[in-house]
Amino acid sequence: MGSRSAARAGEVSGTEEGLVTKAEAKCACPACGAAAREAVLERCGRFALHGCDACGLQFWEPREMPGARWYEQMYGGRDQVILPLEPGLKFFLADALAPRGGELLDAGCGTGNFLAAAREAGYRVTGTELDRRAAQFARDRLGLERVLALTIREFAERYPNEKFDVVTFFEVLEHQTEPAEFLRGVKDCLKPGGTIALSVPNRERWLTGPDVLDYPPNHFLRWNAGALRKFLGAQGFEVLSVREERASVRHTAVMIDMALRTGMTQNVETGAPASFREVMQMAPEEAETALREKPGARQRFLQALRAIKRAACYPLAVAAMPYVRLRGHKGTYLYCLARLRG
Repeated sequence: MGSRSAARAGEVSGTEEGLVTKAEAKCACPACGAAAREAVLERCGRFALHGCDACGLQFWEPREMPGARWYEQMYGGRDQVILPLEPGLKFFLADALAPRGGELLDAGCGTGNFLAAAREAGYRVTGTELDRRAAQFARDRLGLERVLALTIREFAERYPNEKFDVVTFFEVLEHQTEPAEFLRGVKDCLKPGGTIALSVPNRERWLTGPDVLDYPPNHFLRWNAGALRKFLGAQGFEVLSVREERASVRHTAVMIDMALRTGMTQNVETGAPASFREVMQMAPEEAETALREKPGARQRFLQALRAIKRAACYPLAVAAMPYVRLRGHKGTYLYCLARLRG
């Protein structure tokens, strides 16, 4: 899906970030429709990151959501094991304000680990997932009979009479090119006064370097608590709770590892960066070749050294935790629970 506000033509002007068209600099915020600020915050290939002063959202242009094949390529391999629950999912299951039981629809359910946990907690569960292999894994390995390879909009159109007490979408909203349109699909699946629960990467999380997953065409939107509250309020929801994850030992270890750059992320044999961010932006055929390529002996040796370096960062992280907590560093996950106003 292409962005309605993406620049198509215009004069080119220079900025510190590079060449930016005037039309691109005046694009509209996909959450509130206000004109974005002119200064580009960051560039990644052909994409430019903009900020909205009206609601606080940061968003990339152009926004062109990839298809199911892309998700199957980039997230392939996750259908090998049952993954542990991420913090956002645990926040919902422990949230005293969340409904206890009822009909629950999880949009972008992945391999179904949350749906299985929600089923155990007493919910009657349904899921949607673009990655067909992940959906098959959820059905075959976890016995989740209703996991459908559909978008939330396709589900709402195909099953217009099915309404849910709760619709969840964890780590999904940041992927959307048109968040308001996505949320309309969510509302079409909700009962009157129904509840939504979601999590997104917190834009204000502690980072010591770029998060390679937080770039297009994987992520198009960068949220903080303020932007999320404004967006949900404008879309007819009453926010019940917001929770920002605190930096954990694991997050701290990753940040230390990221800060202690050694050059081992460089492919010595080819000189090309071994960056997943670059693979994400390749054409499907090129990406498939890159993902299937077997690492050579030297690359395997470097991967082993990187693993040792990461492991060595954990004792440092444990020692650093008092300082990290004192500074109030935030972890990755921003969780929100909201109810549809009558």
